[in-house]
Amino acid sequence: MFLDSGRASRYFVDSLQNFRLDRWFYEFYNKENSAVGFVWEIHRMERIDQPMMTWRGYIGLICPSMAVTTEDDFNRNMPEGVGVCSMHIYFEPIGPTPENLREMVKGLEGGCKIFDEPRARPDVIIFGCTSGSMINGFTFDKECIKLIEDKTGVRGLTTSTAVLEAFETLGVSRPAVITPYPEATNVMEKAFLEANGLTVTNIVDMNKQRLWVPLIEPTYVYQQIKKMDLNGADSIFISCTGLNILSMIPMIEEDFGLPVITSNQASIWASLRYARISAKNPKLGKLMREF
Repeated sequence: MFLDSGRASRYFVDSLQNFRLDRWFYEFYNKENSAVGFVWEIHRMERIDQPMMTWRGYIGLICPSMAVTTEDDFNRNMPEGVGVCSMHIYFEPIGPTPENLREMVKGLEGGCKIFDEPRARPDVIIFGCTSGSMINGFTFDKECIKLIEDKTGVRGLTTSTAVLEAFETLGVSRPAVITPYPEATNVMEKAFLEANGLTVTNIVDMNKQRLWVPLIEPTYVYQQIKKMDLNGADSIFISCTGLNILSMIPMIEEDFGLPVITSNQASIWASLRYARISAKNPKLGKLMREF
C-alpha cells in the first residue's frame, strides 16, 4: 500500500545486539521525477564488540514501484555483512509495454535522490529493471549508468548490463529467452541482445493473460520452458526482475542441460562483484556457483 503524496511514516522494524534497523517509507514528487522509496537505515549503537550489519558492503537498488520480487530476492540472497537500500520509481500497473517502460524510466533521476544522503551512500547502485534499462536503444543501459553516476557519485549498474556480463562470463552467446512481456517489448529486447553480440535462438512470451508478473508461479515458468524450442541454444535467459524464479534455477539447469541466467540472479551477482564482494552462492545456478 502506498501513502498519499506528502505523507510519510517511520516505524521500528527490528532490534539486534549491536544495531537498530529502521524502515522509512516516503514519497516525493517534483516537476520532472517521481519516486517511492523504502530506505533501510542502520544506526550504530554504543557497543563496539559486534560489527554493524553493513560492515562488508552496501548495495543500492532502484526498481519499479511494484517490484516486490526484486527487493525480496536481493535481501534474501545478500551474503553476511551486506545490506541493501532500495528505492522505487513509479510504474503504472498496466504491464511492461514499451510506452509504460519509457514513462517509468523518466523517474530514474528522482530515484537517485535518496543516495545523496551520506548515510545511504552505497558501494554500487543498480537500476533493477531488465526491459526498462533496454527500452531506449542499444546503449541505453550505459546512459542509465551515466545518469546514476552523475547524480550520486556512486558506481552505477543496470540489470541489462549485468545480464550481458553474465553471458560473457559463462562463455555463452546463443540464449533461448523467455519473458512475461508483450510482443512489442520482446521485439525490443531481442534487438538489444543481438546488438550487444548475442544470437537469440528463440524468444517466448509466457504471460499471454497479462498477469501481474510477481503472481506468476515458478512452476508455471518451468512448464513454459519445457514447451520451448531449445534447439541451437547454449543457455536459457529468464527475463524480468519481477519473476519469482531464483529457487528453480538449479532444477532448470539440471533438467535441460543448459546454464540459466535470470534477471535478478545476474543483478545480484554483478552488484556484489562491483562492490568487490564474493558472489558465490551454489543455490543460484552455475553463474553464482562457479563465478
